[in-house]
Amino acid sequence: MKVVFDNIIYNLQRYGGISVVWNELLSRAKADKDLDVVTLDFTHGQEPRFMERYRIPDYKAETPSIFHSSYFRILPQEGVYNVTTVHDLTYHFYRRGLAKAVHLWEERRALQHSEAVICVSENTKRDLLNFYPWVKEEKIQVVYNGVSDVFHPISSVQKKGYMLFVGNSQADYKRYDVAQEVARLTGIELVTAAGVSLEQLNTMYNEALCLLYPSDYEGFGIPVIEAQRAGCPVIAQNHSSIPEVIGEKGLMVQHDTPQRMAAEMADIVRQLQSRPTQDMIEAGFENARRFSWDNTYQQVKQVYENINHNHHF
Repeated sequence: MKVVFDNIIYNLQRYGGISVVWNELLSRAKADKDLDVVTLDFTHGQEPRFMERYRIPDYKAETPSIFHSSYFRILPQEGVYNVTTVHDLTYHFYRRGLAKAVHLWEERRALQHSEAVICVSENTKRDLLNFYPWVKEEKIQVVYNGVSDVFHPISSVQKKGYMLFVGNSQADYKRYDVAQEVARLTGIELVTAAGVSLEQLNTMYNEALCLLYPSDYEGFGIPVIEAQRAGCPVIAQNHSSIPEVIGEKGLMVQHDTPQRMAAEMADIVRQLQSRPTQDMIEAGFENARRFSWDNTYQQVKQVYENINHNHHF
């Protein structure tokens, strides 16, 4: 079964959520003897054309093939079956103007020409069907993201007791302002992790008192399970995909106002300071075991196999 992986995401971001997902998927696909893998990669050799992310790839595939793009590109060629992964619907909620219009055009084009659509959470699937009710639900498969084995408790690391914020602090919906207010209310240092390696991030989870995750919207929320796997309690907003990911015993606050959310989070932080957290940590370990990149890959591979079966490759 021939599968063409379009690595355009690496021209848009070298680090971050989608790149992490794509790295894990691609590494397993390349090692899978059931697949005949081709990659389109502009980071080495061939230079991308102007506005490459919006273009039809300059590639003639052998047919039949499956074409899976890392970010909303398609290969409109007879005998090629497109797969699109939708990580979130952020642009619909939080972007404006030309950037939003162009992205939605690209997103819509991909959905219109896709044989299968992968959503990373049930919440993302609901959002997708809300904005694109014409997409056939039977085309959509929910495949949860995984968590790297890099994340684990380190017995030799001493707790430093700071609160950790992981994500883009410049994006309003990530609610860095809420995390800052929690720091002000508690007097506890707030440390932001950005652009660090997975190993460095694991050390930071091990050092932290907790992860603050007040985001208004997530397609999945990988840092939640990274932190849990490392033994770091997570305090998150009860919104979007977070209830699916954090688990039944997760520490969540309800959204009301930023001030109320910060106050509720600050109360929980003070409780974490004053009482043992081993039960919460164990609950986090148990929840994180639900997610693995191997499971993610096998479910994505099943999407390919279903296409293969339906079209009698």
